[in-house]
Amino acid sequence: MMAKKYFVLPLALLLLTACQSAPKPESTSESNPEPKAAAKKAHSATPHQRSHGASAGHRQSFIKDYDQNGDGVLTRAEFDQARAAHLRAMDSNQDQRIDEAEYVQEFVARMTEEQKEHRTKQLKQAHVRFGVLDKDKDGDLTVKEFAVSGTRMFTGWDLNKDGVINEQDPLPTP
Repeated sequence: MMAKKYFVLPLALLLLTACQSAPKPESTSESNPEPKAAAKKAHSATPHQRSHGASAGHRQSFIKDYDQNGDGVLTRAEFDQARAAHLRAMDSNQDQRIDEAEYVQEFVARMTEEQKEHRTKQLKQAHVRFGVLDKDKDGDLTVKEFAVSGTRMFTGWDLNKDGVINEQDPLPTP
């Protein structure tokens, strides 16, 4: 019983992380046309069929994950082959069934890898940000250099310029 209790919290945190990084709704603008006519034809679903909230970026990631020949177009045959391979990989006891432990084990492994990649990117970015903040390039942030970045952060959120950040401030535009 104790082992289950300690397993639930990390699992809940992983699920929360996954929910927070869920795809955002796709923009309705036509500013990002498909690069290939075949890909455009393959994705000409009605708005109802595409209402699952995936963005163009998530679609490209989905294609990349399953596109076995690397041509940028995902056929149903490629998808089915990749899914069959995924099933075999998840089925650790090879009983042609995925039990909850196998399913969760694969999810944890995938999330761990994604978090590792995200952490690596964020650490690289931290070094870049430090370089930008260290105006005199002496390898240290002075109180003044640190204060400049704080001022920039605060004014970036206090868009109505009233000296407080609250719901009255409009959201920043990208």
